[in-house]
Amino acid sequence: MNYHPGEIQVQERAGVRDIAARKNSIYSEIPLAAKTFLESQPFLILGAADDDGAVWASVWFGTPGFIKVEDSQHAMISGFPDSQDPISLCLTPSNPIAAIAIDFATRRRMRLNGRIGEIQPNGFQFRAEQVYSNCPKYIQAREWTLKEGPSIEPAAQALETLSEEVVTLVNKADTFFIATQHLQYGTDVSHRGGMPGFVRAEDDRTLVFPDYSGNAMFNTLGNAVCYPQAGLLFMDFDSGSLIQLTGTVEILWDVTPFAHWFQGAQRIIRFHLERGIITSHAMPLSWSTVQYSPANPSVVVES
Repeated sequence: MNYHPGEIQVQERAGVRDIAARKNSIYSEIPLAAKTFLESQPFLILGAADDDGAVWASVWFGTPGFIKVEDSQHAMISGFPDSQDPISLCLTPSNPIAAIAIDFATRRRMRLNGRIGEIQPNGFQFRAEQVYSNCPKYIQAREWTLKEGPSIEPAAQALETLSEEVVTLVNKADTFFIATQHLQYGTDVSHRGGMPGFVRAEDDRTLVFPDYSGNAMFNTLGNAVCYPQAGLLFMDFDSGSLIQLTGTVEILWDVTPFAHWFQGAQRIIRFHLERGIITSHAMPLSWSTVQYSPANPSVVVES
């Protein structure tokens, strides 16, 4: 297993370099089990950077089968994001891209990192370079169904600061995704989960959240110590809204000032907003009542 210098730097500081060095679960091809899993999903999380270097995370919905694995290196993703989605500016041939297929109901997830291949009239090709799964830790269990009744047209609103609506949705979130990029080693998008309150707004341009014990690989933080640009995606499972934020992150190694909020935090991540977008009525799926992961540490929610 090869890591880039940023990942190694964080692994060493966290004291898990030996554990990380023993990881050998990353494939350079899409295994058969991954093909079956990918093709059964109704949505896909994506992460990529635009020409200005801003990193964005997004989610792409489709009828199961909209992800079609063509061979061991390529998957075809049908459809395109709405033109208001910032990720639409990132879809250019050879641009690094990352994806997560996640089944909340079974707490399974599959990650793919690679590059954009051909852009076709009905979608684009994902050229996989790294394929691997993660453990179910911190994934909240939910089941999806298609929304019934007439659909409501999505409505997007640009953000320069964290509005009151955004702060309310973020403060009750139990799940989000973070995309990062290393200019030499590619893009990554990863899942973050915890009890409601595990993401907090410090002010109208700043969020903080804990970094819990994970797989010791530190793909996200390894990218961030070299290139701090990051994109966050929040899916509000109650309202169907999506929040996409881009900015920079910093790693706070001293958790003491936050220990009363975040039990089990090994580091704190502070996100500084540059701009964003909130899109209402964006998800064509309805979600069942959440079942929180038993691995979630406690958080203190202040009234």
